[in-house]
Amino acid sequence: MILALVSVLAASTVKSIGAVIAVLTGIGFVWYVAANIRAGRGEIASEIELAPNRKPYYDDEGLEGPRLTKALSTGLVLLAVVAVGLPLYWLNEPSRQEGAIETFDETFVHRGEKLFAPTAEGGYNCAGCHGAEGVGGSAPYTLTDADAEFVATVNWQAPALNTVLLRFSKEELRDILVFGRPGTPMPAWGEAGGGPLTAQQIDELIAYIDSIQLSSDEAKAEAEKLIRKEMGLPEGAQIDYNDPAVGKVIFNLGLATGDAGGAYSCARCHTKGASIVDGSQQPANADLSDFVGFPDGSGAFGFSLRQQVVPRQFLTIDDLIEFLHKGSEFGILYGQRGQGSGRMPGFGDNPDDDDDSTDDADGDGMFTDGMIRAVACYEASLSGEAVEGCAKPATDPEPGSSTTSTTAVAASGGTTTTTQEP
Repeated sequence: MILALVSVLAASTVKSIGAVIAVLTGIGFVWYVAANIRAGRGEIASEIELAPNRKPYYDDEGLEGPRLTKALSTGLVLLAVVAVGLPLYWLNEPSRQEGAIETFDETFVHRGEKLFAPTAEGGYNCAGCHGAEGVGGSAPYTLTDADAEFVATVNWQAPALNTVLLRFSKEELRDILVFGRPGTPMPAWGEAGGGPLTAQQIDELIAYIDSIQLSSDEAKAEAEKLIRKEMGLPEGAQIDYNDPAVGKVIFNLGLATGDAGGAYSCARCHTKGASIVDGSQQPANADLSDFVGFPDGSGAFGFSLRQQVVPRQFLTIDDLIEFLHKGSEFGILYGQRGQGSGRMPGFGDNPDDDDDSTDDADGDGMFTDGMIRAVACYEASLSGEAVEGCAKPATDPEPGSSTTSTTAVAASGGTTTTTQEP
């Protein structure tokens, strides 16, 4: 703390010295200009009587006496300023640099906050969709048919960003910000994706988002609170994660209520139309049957979970749990024949960047082990088959039956089914 204060004060001292040098130099320049202007006033229209090049100048005594002394004195003063000021500035340069390093993160966070702010406050309106301080919100979105004809305008839930770095790395977040989420209201913001922000501005935005992150314990407590809310349990009540109904609640967590913009749900990526808020369409009588009402886990931005994800994609339920815990990494194989894109987040383990203080800590994600097992068992049950290691649902979901709400999720939801593995 003391070192940081000293560094900041040193940086301030250097700035003060630089300001004094600049002011003295400026005063000298202004004085020189003013003196020449004053000396030249007597020459106005003088060419009518005598050409300037014929006007008598100082005699030798005046030129080599007071005039020369004045010029040399002025030069000496300016030389002294440079001779003393520059070494002082140079001697303080290491402290100035240390002070800049100390305040670097704070500066980036402040700039990122300005970028995140609503348009009315001069920002790029991230807050307009994701809510103030990234707590979740919604965005207007236009749906079109296969011929690009207008169908309806809807509200699309935008996920809370205060947990995004508990499941994505900063590099993965950067990729989302730069290139956006196709088929959603989330546009490309980076220059490489055709957006308006430079690489440094993207870094500043990430710095701000990092500054508003909930801790792992806070995120888990928030998830438990939402589970109890949707299951009608009293505050502090024990949650039975072996109950198949709990897995379904977690899979769709926050979609019906709008809590956290559905950031805790799986359906926002794995169920088409989960992002569309029910009843928000305009015109009100628009036919949205091609966009909503699809079964849980039938596929959207993420692959379908209804074709025996265990054992077709993962040999055992424990393999699926591990995948949900850690997520996918770009180019790294997972499951039977899956190849990671980096788009599947890890809900049980913070991806951890090298500069994170929690690097390599286990279980520092946004879901507890119980939550992950519950949602894994629900996903494995979507094919209608019993899965070893999981309780059997009271009513097995029929393939093709609709089990999800049409309310829902956010900017990472999607509209096209993509499968990276058979």
